[in-house]
Amino acid sequence: MDAKNEKSSFSEMWYLIFVYDLATSVFIHCIVALLSFCSLRKHKYSRFFPILVIIVGFLFPVTGGIITSALISLVYQSARLTMPNYVAFLWGGGQAFALFLVSYTRILATL
Repeated sequence: MDAKNEKSSFSEMWYLIFVYDLATSVFIHCIVALLSFCSLRKHKYSRFFPILVIIVGFLFPVTGGIITSALISLVYQSARLTMPNYVAFLWGGGQAFALFLVSYTRILATL
């Protein structure tokens, strides 16, 4: 493995995880917004609902995603581990996918 692709400082790891989380979350929410717009395009007021979906796609990574990315980076930093780029992608994409699963399955509504 090339040493240039491995990140060892906290800020590098945090930034990569955060960017991948943001990109994956926005990608998933844009697909869902497109689907909901196609379904609701003839409704008088609900056709604007996809705008809220896209806003939520930005809000989670900017609030909760920053915190969880920092915690993951802190664990790697404390253990003195390096993080390859693909691992940062897996952590960031995994956070967005976990948000999608929790939102889709409505697990929080059953608690």
